[in-house]
Amino acid sequence: EGCAPMAKPVHDEPVVVPVEVPEDKRDKVLENKQLSMEIIAPEEKPAPEPKPVQPIEEVPVLSQKSHHFTLYGTECSVRFDISLLPYLKGTNRDAVADYWDELSRMDQMNNLLYDSCKLRDDMLLCDWAFYKLTESLSDSIYPYSQDEAALFQAYVLTQAGFRLRLGYSDIDKHLHFIIATECKLYEYPYWELDSGFYYLLDGSDVDSMKMVAVDFEGSLPMRLSIDQENDFADNLSDPRQLTSETYQNVAANVRTNLNLLDFYNEYPQAVVNNDSRIRWRFYANVPASRNVREYLYPGLKEAVAGKSELEAADMLLNFVQTAFLYESDDKLWGGDRAFYVDESLYYPYCDCEDRSILFSRLVRDLLGLDVVLIYYPGHLATAVRFNQPVTGDYIAYKGANYTVCDPTYINARVGMTMPDMDNSEAFVIVL
Repeated sequence: EGCAPMAKPVHDEPVVVPVEVPEDKRDKVLENKQLSMEIIAPEEKPAPEPKPVQPIEEVPVLSQKSHHFTLYGTECSVRFDISLLPYLKGTNRDAVADYWDELSRMDQMNNLLYDSCKLRDDMLLCDWAFYKLTESLSDSIYPYSQDEAALFQAYVLTQAGFRLRLGYSDIDKHLHFIIATECKLYEYPYWELDSGFYYLLDGSDVDSMKMVAVDFEGSLPMRLSIDQENDFADNLSDPRQLTSETYQNVAANVRTNLNLLDFYNEYPQAVVNNDSRIRWRFYANVPASRNVREYLYPGLKEAVAGKSELEAADMLLNFVQTAFLYESDDKLWGGDRAFYVDESLYYPYCDCEDRSILFSRLVRDLLGLDVVLIYYPGHLATAVRFNQPVTGDYIAYKGANYTVCDPTYINARVGMTMPDMDNSEAFVIVL
């Protein structure tokens, strides 16, 4: 028996709306004030990436047709002749075993697996993106057979080093597989087994299955991190002009990749390190896309060139404070939803967490400074570690001072905390 999907967390704190600094207080002299907060540091070692347990040998002399399919608007192909596919003669254990054995003895499967893993490397696909690639591949090979598509995808994933279980459900009379993940996911049914948590990701309404392990010793769970940009083909949005109110030269005409946004829109939400409080770390650590680097960064770099760290940070802070329109997630999406950097640049509105994620990325990429996130009840801000003395509210961590920078406190300078923030209940999320 499986477990019901975990509902997304509900934050009961009232949402903190933006506050604007009165004009007569924008240039006030700041004093140093240390803030005392709980600090949540990341785990030392990231989860290892699933890799083929046995080397996949290419068969270059084998003459094969190419099979084409699409992943988030990106044309992909693998060497595979679908006319040579084996036929699944049933859904019982013996029929499944026969089909699995036939796949394992096909030379052309070596090249399909080799090409799939090469696509993974060439496109810089994270584990979830590779899962979606195998799904698109299998559905394109078996467009009319749910059982064969599921079994084929499970085979490809196991050969690529992913840990999973194959199952049959008496509820819908179909084959399915459940895949191990490094952390808990929201909104997907799951099974808690001896080796961890396994999730059913195909959208089926199934809560019980007869299962068998089909993976190899040394296989690993799917990771939910995105360590580098997933390189999908461009499908660019219309240009959007973004300009700081105070610093008119801090401006950019940005375009975003709609294929990448489709990918982000399907990405599952997870409980990172079994602590739902730190989910914003995941979003903040996702790299900006090449479109951000091409359309946004050059103008910002030119604007802050020759400025001190403090001056440059103030300019970027005002850009995020004033170039974007604010609206709460509840009003727009009917619930909490954090944005990746590229999403904040596309959608017409963003909230405090989206702005803090964006600002943290800009400061790290453009100024090379460390940033942490600060979560107050109902509000998210940032703090920056400067290499020069800076005055204002700060947090001490590992012998260094991180000065508060609030992207939703409109026209606030570096070092200014939004009024009425409860520091006693706040905590710091180290990126």
